Amino acid sequence: MSVTGGHAGFNPAAQNSLRSDAVFHLFIAILSVIASVSAFAVWTPFGVAATFLLTLILSIALPGCIPAVIACSFLYQNLVVAWFTPFVPDHNTFDALRGANFVILMAAFGMFFIASFQYRVRALTELRPWLLFSFVLCGTVCFYFALGAVHGGPKDAVIYFRNTITPIACFHIAILAASLYPVDLRKAIFWLCVGAIAYGYLEQIFRMDFLSLFHGDLYIQRGLKAQIEAGVWEKRLRETGFVLRGLEDTMMTTFFNIKLLSDLFPPIFRNGGPNFHPISYAYGLSIMATWLLFRGRWLLPIAAIPLLLVIGSKGATFMLIVALGARVMFRPSRAELTLLAVVVLSGVWTVAAIAFGATHGDYHVLGLIAGVREFLHNPLGQGLGIGGNLSSTSLNLDWDRAQGEGVASVPVESAVGVMLYQMGVGSFVFFGFLIALAVAARKQLIATGDPDFLFAFVTIVTITSNAVLQEEAFFSPLALGFCLLLVGVSFGTRWRAVAMARGLSLQRKAAEI
Repeated sequence: MSVTGGHAGFNPAAQNSLRSDAVFHLFIAILSVIASVSAFAVWTPFGVAATFLLTLILSIALPGCIPAVIACSFLYQNLVVAWFTPFVPDHNTFDALRGANFVILMAAFGMFFIASFQYRVRALTELRPWLLFSFVLCGTVCFYFALGAVHGGPKDAVIYFRNTITPIACFHIAILAASLYPVDLRKAIFWLCVGAIAYGYLEQIFRMDFLSLFHGDLYIQRGLKAQIEAGVWEKRLRETGFVLRGLEDTMMTTFFNIKLLSDLFPPIFRNGGPNFHPISYAYGLSIMATWLLFRGRWLLPIAAIPLLLVIGSKGATFMLIVALGARVMFRPSRAELTLLAVVVLSGVWTVAAIAFGATHGDYHVLGLIAGVREFLHNPLGQGLGIGGNLSSTSLNLDWDRAQGEGVASVPVESAVGVMLYQMGVGSFVFFGFLIALAVAARKQLIATGDPDFLFAFVTIVTITSNAVLQEEAFFSPLALGFCLLLVGVSFGTRWRAVAMARGLSLQRKAAEI
């Protein structure tokens, strides 16, 4: 990896250059996503090879742009995939197109993993503990991946390996890139957020007419066909009497997806966003809005709130509400009080959700209880891919029986419950990593007063709180993965500044001697 520009960002001329590079990096990110998906559309092996090679070149020539490329691929890749939908008749090829962002992530992770052993990286003393922590986490995840592939289905194990390794890879890439190179995401996040919000309002107003402009309706139709073949809508017809009449029906829901509110509010069209997944889209909006909020921008976060309400993601909405409160409350002199308020609110939110869910037979609570129960029976863990919403082991789950017994047969819906079941005691390494990050963010916030570390603390604490009853909080790339990408950049930028200050101090002392 090139070290050119290693000392940029500490004088006015360098700052102007950095802002110029930020726009260029965003442009490169958009082109990279389009090129990767297009290569997969030609032929899957060619797509893998071309995407790997492209990411390899970018990691060497423009390492500072990799975080922007990853963020753009998480948020906008499926928008590009939707355009190719009518030209890709094979379902396996279509699924492969949606995996392009994971190839980008893993190729970049491989390059930055190798770069971790360079001497100049080892010289950054503040960075070393975090790199070691990520190495231990990767080893733990790989062990449980192998265990899951042997004891369960290899495909299920691969799915949950992807879900679990993504946040770790995002953090490792971001912290290393920002420690070695000037990484400025202000322009990238601003414009990615503008695009996501504009898309959300257009989708909400024009619905299928808007989606049909880029074959988004055909994208949704593919998912619907798979659900029909799996018997999802037939089962819903038997249980609720609901009759599926068209594509738009699949995107209608009750307010905040709560049955008790179905009589108070009419059905709501639920945005899927440019990534075509409502919950992930909500987390992406909330994280970008929170990041911009702590950098003094209010308009976009406020504009995101109506979309979050329409989507009905309670966890993502809670995160932004807590962030708004923390932003209003925060002053360097009362940083400790602000952080305490965030922890208390998150704790109360989680306890209240569990208490409410337990009295109403909520699926998320039943899944959490199953995870805790199975962990106590087998603390070692079952292996990745055994249990969880995306696993074949949960396809035949009988929810009526689960509500009657007060526990699901396998852990689902709860990221914490699923991780306890799949990784056993190994999951505590993952939980410990998040706790250590939150503690480090607190320490840096008190020492520097930099709101970037308030963002890190708020998002890590609220996402972890949400993960107790929601799988997407940990396993969606636009939730914890996107969060740790931005958090890693904040920490890496801080360690880079500390190392440069230390170097300048040593130079002055040497000159005095």
